[in-house]
Amino acid sequence: MTRRKRLCLLLAVLTLLLALSACGAQSKLVLATTGMEPTLDLTLPDTITLPDKGRDTVYKSYVDKAYSMALAAALLDMDADTMQTQLAGRLSYDAQTGYIQYYTPTEELTPGDLSEFPTDAQLEQTVRERLKKFEPELADTSRIVFSSTTYSSTTYETNVSSKTVDVTPEVNGRMVYGKYHISVSFDRDGNVTALTQQYAPLKEGGTKTVRLADAKTVQARLDAHEFSANIAQELTDCTITGVEQAYYMNAGFNAEGDYALYPIYVLRGQGTAAEGSVQNFEVLVSALAG
Repeated sequence: MTRRKRLCLLLAVLTLLLALSACGAQSKLVLATTGMEPTLDLTLPDTITLPDKGRDTVYKSYVDKAYSMALAAALLDMDADTMQTQLAGRLSYDAQTGYIQYYTPTEELTPGDLSEFPTDAQLEQTVRERLKKFEPELADTSRIVFSSTTYSSTTYETNVSSKTVDVTPEVNGRMVYGKYHISVSFDRDGNVTALTQQYAPLKEGGTKTVRLADAKTVQARLDAHEFSANIAQELTDCTITGVEQAYYMNAGFNAEGDYALYPIYVLRGQGTAAEGSVQNFEVLVSALAG
């Protein structure tokens, strides 16, 4: 074999290894952790039954600038071209993820009493109507909650700057955790003051079937603290009381469409805080068998 042929063969092998490595990186669930995971000692009780269905679906997500801009424009109630022109300098687009951020400087907000703002029901209707004009299915399958009210002072229900609506699209009727949500803030006149759009569409036909983890595998992950814990303080005497199937969207993916949306188990329960109070907790653990 000549030197040139050996070099060509070596390059081909390296290319194949890099491709396989990239595929592996794109096909891995990465749960964000809080640092509190090592403090939790959890045991899956016999009363908790994991889903009988032994298989689920992993989805690809992809970056589509036109889609993301059109969705943002719909939520801001303007067309995409006008949005990019009028909001230049306050609207940012991340080409890697397709995420969009828009904000109004605090000094430009006019505070008022909470009673002067649109009601939760009115704002929910506004958001759903705007989503429906853009994509009816997105409007029909999204969970909408009110996460926060921004105050200009510490006085409750006075000097309120904005009310925030959190939108979480569902997949197969299940909640999605991770980077898969939209937050829209409104002033007292119903104008959008901020938009955080951490949402990218799923790729049509970009799915694969995976086996689900059994109770033994889940317990091994709990023992190894391989989960994401939503707790604010250390808890003892923790008891898992329920389980729910959900999905988790990875924070990073590329424009070609990585596998990014994975099935997880959401374990909920109660534990005891240091001062003796009973606190609820929520733990996200991979539902993948492998």
